[in-house]
Amino acid sequence: MPVGRRTVPGRDDAVAALRAVVADAADYRRRHPRAAEVGGWWQEEPAVEVPVRPAMRPGEGRDAAVLMLFCLPEVPDEEPYLLVTQRAAGLSAHPGQVALPGGALEDEDAGPVAAALREAHEEVGLDRAGIEVLGPLPPAPVPVSGFMVTPVVAMTVDPGPMTPEAGEVDRVIRVPVSALVDPANRSTSLLHRRGTTFRGPAFVVDGTLIWGFTAILVDRMLARLGWERPWDSRRTVDPQDFQVIG
Repeated sequence: MPVGRRTVPGRDDAVAALRAVVADAADYRRRHPRAAEVGGWWQEEPAVEVPVRPAMRPGEGRDAAVLMLFCLPEVPDEEPYLLVTQRAAGLSAHPGQVALPGGALEDEDAGPVAAALREAHEEVGLDRAGIEVLGPLPPAPVPVSGFMVTPVVAMTVDPGPMTPEAGEVDRVIRVPVSALVDPANRSTSLLHRRGTTFRGPAFVVDGTLIWGFTAILVDRMLARLGWERPWDSRRTVDPQDFQVIG
């Protein structure tokens, strides 16, 4: 459901679009299982063949899951938003970065859905009772940290009160969907490290930068939902100007 000239999709349209994307992703996994295993769904155009040199191979690295929770209030004046967190500044890995709630699968987890919900509860105290899980998306590789991450799409009318876990999460951030689709908030991140420049999508909302793996997931999801609006990829941002680089 393309947004077109609307600032943000209505609740019913948003629910329908989210369900459609999850169904399409499941169909993709059935039709292209090998490409799905190595992150093919997350390319700008979903791959139908396995690349010669995939970012990660099946079974390589550790399985993880993140919760992509869309909060869709029933009150007309309240905007839909995506729930993200800002990692604690004292963490050894990716300190201060904005992320989706989630983490590595543990032995007690029944699968990616259980892991994503458990991590969200541990990180911000999210009450699972009010969450409707729509389903997992195909996994996405993160070679730099050695994880194969399964995003889990869910929605809720109201996530309820949340409290960041001290030492792990500094704050909970509710990012309006209207801000994510606003071309004025879109940029290309340029990170210069050890003689190499890493490029990727980025969002700057009210002075908060979303970049890296999280921005890639959000960028691709907005495109699959049909909510993305044309933006100037020539506009760049340096993550080091916003936060500590892990």
